[in-house]
Amino acid sequence: MNKKTLGAAGLATAALTLLALAAPTAAFADSSVPPAVGSGATQTDQALYVLDPEEGFPLTQGSSIAWGLQVLGGPSPTDPLAEFSAPAGAQQWYTFISPRGSERNYNAWNGYLYQGASGVVSLAAISPANLATTGTGSPAGAAAVAAQGGDWSLGVAWTNGSNVLKVAYTYITITAGTPSTATYTFAQPAAAATAPAITTQPANASAAAGATATFTAAASGSPAPTVQWQSSSDGTTWTDVNGATSATLTVAGATVAQSGTKYHAVFTNSAGSATTDAATLTVNALFPTQPTGSDAHKVTIAAPVAGDATITVPAGVANANKTLQVWAWSDPTNLGQQVADADGDVVVDITSLPAGEHTVAFTEPGDATLTVVAWGTFEKLSASGDPLTDDVDLKATVTASDLWSLNAEETQVDFGNVTRGATKTASLGKVTVVDDRNVLKGWDLGVGWTKFTKGADEIPASALTVAGKLYTGYTPVAGIEVGTGTNLAKSTAVSTSPAGALFDADLAFTAPVTAQAGEYHSTLTLTLTSR
Repeated sequence: MNKKTLGAAGLATAALTLLALAAPTAAFADSSVPPAVGSGATQTDQALYVLDPEEGFPLTQGSSIAWGLQVLGGPSPTDPLAEFSAPAGAQQWYTFISPRGSERNYNAWNGYLYQGASGVVSLAAISPANLATTGTGSPAGAAAVAAQGGDWSLGVAWTNGSNVLKVAYTYITITAGTPSTATYTFAQPAAAATAPAITTQPANASAAAGATATFTAAASGSPAPTVQWQSSSDGTTWTDVNGATSATLTVAGATVAQSGTKYHAVFTNSAGSATTDAATLTVNALFPTQPTGSDAHKVTIAAPVAGDATITVPAGVANANKTLQVWAWSDPTNLGQQVADADGDVVVDITSLPAGEHTVAFTEPGDATLTVVAWGTFEKLSASGDPLTDDVDLKATVTASDLWSLNAEETQVDFGNVTRGATKTASLGKVTVVDDRNVLKGWDLGVGWTKFTKGADEIPASALTVAGKLYTGYTPVAGIEVGTGTNLAKSTAVSTSPAGALFDADLAFTAPVTAQAGEYHSTLTLTLTSR
């Protein structure tokens, strides 16, 4: 089998003139999508890249190329010596231009050039200016295609007589002109997909209860992979985190119950998927759990007398001379830090606590687990000067008029004389809606109208347009507003007060050019509907 290869030396030979490339314009959008690689109709059998004739590497997709610029077509974007394979039974090979979808139809080619006996081909010279043979497609000849402009296919074909056995082509979009002025843009095959690879692993995160924790991950891949974060309580069974589809996962309002939850990210594209390592969330409580009953480290606190400002808590010799964090309940309260004496006794200020039963406990500063090292209970007695509380029942009765009404002030709107094809405007006049019901539900004020009639003559209802508005001088309360279309106005569950909400509307009547002369009438109906 004959093997035709331009090779590295052939690159310079094939390059007649390298013209400046102009920036693409929006008109060339059709050439931006390359044909799919396959064996069916409108598919290229092998990817074809438009290559620089000097270097053999891909030109930038969307670049505008002069009709006469020498360019090459090759099967690889990285290897200038990559080869197109010839199909079995092929006897000739050609470069050609054809309508899109007719690449495999020899008789539809507009222009072509016989390149020789079939063989393995590397770097075919595919410039449309080289297609000297006029084909039987319409328009006939490459120059005619340049003059017509539009969307076409440019490529290489292997044949057995007039039977096309294989094609490798790309899409081009031509800006019409003569062979010396026409230009075209072209599509390049999409880069081969590469499976995701993790580039940033998420790190463990910690947060105080109620705060926000974040995890971040990243991955490479082509096309750019999508990401889905998943969570697990045991590291074995994983569940998608709803809405977590960005590189950063945000866990807002973290709870102590979420502490220990593991998270990982799954990156996916058409070539595969990759999963990050698991990262663990630790949530630190804002307060320790209030100790009760027989919990460990309970001590006995001497009961204070009325008016005492402090208590002494025997935290034990194990805590002697330590700085301890002091907590109190019934309501969780941070009482700051105190230092135990040599016997482990801690003096605690209780002036900020109200009278009543209390629990006091100690933890070590910096202990994220807030483990209680000593605790006890005591009762604070009310004394002169202590804050005191008492309750007063407050009562208010909301009244309503229980009114529900609709009133249109005007009984007739007259547009006067209207010339055929002309438009006259008028105001509907004040419309009052009162909703001061005992149970407010909201409402809608609708508007509709009939066709205009004069005996047997009619003008369609569409001759009238209605646009609701607020009545001059009226300011609505929040929740009451003008509607659109046939909804003149609307309200949420708020009271208009007995004075009502005031509306108007701009009316515009256009007399059809086909209307018979005379006085026409229509009925406009307002409808107030409770929600």
